[in-house]
Amino acid sequence: MIKAGVWRAIAISGVVAFAAGCASVERGATNLAINLIERRIIPPQLEIDDVDMACRFATGNYPLISGGTRAFGGDPRLLESLLLVSSAACAEQRAVEEELRYLRASKQNNIEEAQDARIGQKRLLEITARRQLRAFEAMRNKLEDKYNFEYGEGCPEFERDFDELSYLLGTVAGLQAVVNDIASQQMVGVPTDIAPKSERALTCLSNAKWWGAPNAARAVVWSILPGASDGKDVWGTFRLSMLIGERQGVRLSHVMYGLSALAVGDTMRFRDSTKRFAEVKDFKPSEQYALVEGISVAVMTNLSDRYWAENVGTRTPVGGMGKYWDEEAAMPEGMNVDDLLN
Repeated sequence: MIKAGVWRAIAISGVVAFAAGCASVERGATNLAINLIERRIIPPQLEIDDVDMACRFATGNYPLISGGTRAFGGDPRLLESLLLVSSAACAEQRAVEEELRYLRASKQNNIEEAQDARIGQKRLLEITARRQLRAFEAMRNKLEDKYNFEYGEGCPEFERDFDELSYLLGTVAGLQAVVNDIASQQMVGVPTDIAPKSERALTCLSNAKWWGAPNAARAVVWSILPGASDGKDVWGTFRLSMLIGERQGVRLSHVMYGLSALAVGDTMRFRDSTKRFAEVKDFKPSEQYALVEGISVAVMTNLSDRYWAENVGTRTPVGGMGKYWDEEAAMPEGMNVDDLLN
């Protein structure tokens, strides 16, 4: 006869096995749902060009999507990465507003207002850098696990466009995190070795397929890291990448060109980036990646606004992208240059 203790052990084992089986089923179902979202729901969202709507959705729903899927054993890291990329856009926009307030206050010699704005800007840049770093890390860790490679040292054999897109946007987020963390006085502590690793990692993507952005991002690294530009045609790489982006309807390379020009203090090339951005002949925004193009428009507008505010005290005039106060013939119709300079 089997003793009661043995029966109890068998019963407990059965319960544990049943629970493990249930957890396995839950995990499988949740990951199936995540895969469905990535294949069926994300593509239509990428067709929406309203950046403010997208970043607010990402910020508000990240805890629910992340926590809900993880509670049932799912692995939402690529979804988390894209949501964090989008959410960071909201924080960065708010940081730009504080920077514009700082520039206006500085021109008016309002010291307290300028100091307050600078503090607010740095706090928001910390939030931005933190979200961008988490986006980068989620992408890197997930794809390293999935494809069994080391980021920046080898190339995965991508199975899906979604994985490639996540790889590209997550990598760009990592580079942005480095820049924004420096601007926030390194309040996050973003590892600076992300930049050289990202430069190598981007060689794994087709420049022609992804709007010229991979090589443009590499050129950003070449332009900002000491010695990285040796033997490289930095500005020629930007020009070719912008041409690809113009033909495919995504001007992300133009933004990177403008960022690099500002980083090295090249005003002429920065103005060239805005002019080229604004004057693309017969430009047709991508329908498939309208959100990425929308983010490109928002970031380029922010760059232009900062440049205008620093020099004149106002944002870029409506219809004035690529046109400047000292180029009166090119100013928007009805705009009085003297009014801007007074």
